[in-house]
Amino acid sequence: MSQFRLIALFGVAFLAFGVTTYAQCPGEPPAISPCGPRVISGQPGIHSVVMDVTNATGGFEMSCGLNPGHAVWFQVTPAINGLLTFNSCHPSTSFDTVIQPWKSSGDCEFPVRLDELCTDDTETAACDNGCSFFGGTVTIPVSAGETYLFEVAAYNDNASACDLCLGVNVTLCAGDTTAPVADLTAPASFSCGCDNIQITGTADDPDDGFGKYTLEYRPVNGEAWTLIGESTAPVIGGVLGNWNAAGLAQGYYFLRLTAVNACGKAVTDVQVIWRDGGFDTVAMGSPAHGSVYGGTVCFDGTAWDNLCFDHYTLGYRPAGGGGFSPIGDGVFNGSVINNPLSAWDSTGVPDGDYEVKLAGQTTCGNTSELVHTIVVDNTPPTVNIANPLNCAYVEGIVQIVGTVTDANLNGWTLQVAGGNIAGWQTLSSGTANVFGSPLANWDTSTLPACAYVLRLIASDGVVVNCDDPHQTAQYVTLNVGSCGDFDADDDGDVDLVDFSAFQDDFTGPLP
Repeated sequence: MSQFRLIALFGVAFLAFGVTTYAQCPGEPPAISPCGPRVISGQPGIHSVVMDVTNATGGFEMSCGLNPGHAVWFQVTPAINGLLTFNSCHPSTSFDTVIQPWKSSGDCEFPVRLDELCTDDTETAACDNGCSFFGGTVTIPVSAGETYLFEVAAYNDNASACDLCLGVNVTLCAGDTTAPVADLTAPASFSCGCDNIQITGTADDPDDGFGKYTLEYRPVNGEAWTLIGESTAPVIGGVLGNWNAAGLAQGYYFLRLTAVNACGKAVTDVQVIWRDGGFDTVAMGSPAHGSVYGGTVCFDGTAWDNLCFDHYTLGYRPAGGGGFSPIGDGVFNGSVINNPLSAWDSTGVPDGDYEVKLAGQTTCGNTSELVHTIVVDNTPPTVNIANPLNCAYVEGIVQIVGTVTDANLNGWTLQVAGGNIAGWQTLSSGTANVFGSPLANWDTSTLPACAYVLRLIASDGVVVNCDDPHQTAQYVTLNVGSCGDFDADDDGDVDLVDFSAFQDDFTGPLP
């Protein structure tokens, strides 16, 4: 009786004496005969199959393993000379496997068993399926056109009662030592990454069967890599995948492409990417919040972002609402660090409270803004000396009356110069508005008779044209005491007779 016919008898025996019922897996139906195997591609590369072996029966005798059961069959006819690796170390494998390689004899009922290649357990972490023991791996040299069979069964008929789900990988390569190609072209290293990042480049092996590539990322200060995606299809100068980076913290990340060929040779390419999570810095040193300005208002400060800067804007509006009107060019495409940002001619708006805004935006659309409230005051102080009048003669204690007013008055000073006074001498000063009231009492009794000048000067607390405040001054010229006796005839008053005598002395008698 042939071995093939025996397999049917084994199956009847299992049914007769009963078998354990196992959970189903989402795999294809089992191929339970060497005459009806699951055919796997003989082209170079990595090929995977997931199979539900719950309804598989006993198998041909194996040269290793105890009482194998639930056996299934696979067939590969390589298209190249090289190395073939057959393994059950697959995420879907959930029981203890035994692998028996065979070579076709031309009669499917009598394949040739390759005893020395029979494999029970390959005790590596990759082959640990979490139930009972391990999966197995077999690597053999193969010839193009030859047909090879692989019988996979449950060790001791799956005595540990694991789920009967089987995954296998078949890797075929030419056996050369040429590494594959892994090349990330975008995003470029130290470039800006937004929420969704398209990754392009090359993952290929022009000399051998391509295996697969993976895309991963991790923070530069982290240790664990996170999978973005993977594929068994080579890519040459195209899209490798899309990285959904939304929700990740802002910072630097490593992006890694790993390409593996069918012979297991691996190559990686790594880029450093900045993940944008917001506009980094907006700061205004001027105009300062709560300060008063007039004329040209200078803006200086910082509008900067690491790697993702796009532009910043400046605008103003009346305090309390409304849209912002642009300042200067409105939109500025160069970053600024502790330097002038722009300037605003405030003379075109009424005095009052205003909001000024600096806003920055990244190439990913993230924004940050800063608003300062300032006062615009383009009205200089008002000053007026009401008494004494210009060109008046004064003597003794002279009361000086005047007015000083301004919405943002900083201070005023009343000064005098002339006679024997060197420079300007301060008579009084103040910081409050004065409305037609005494400013000072000037004692002229000890001053020599001569001409003097009073100066009332006031300044406000406004930064005008990025520098000095407004300043307003009024000058009044006075005569203190009598500089000579003009009553030539001593009659007690000055009249035409006195003027005639004055003219005779300087020009001679009138004709």
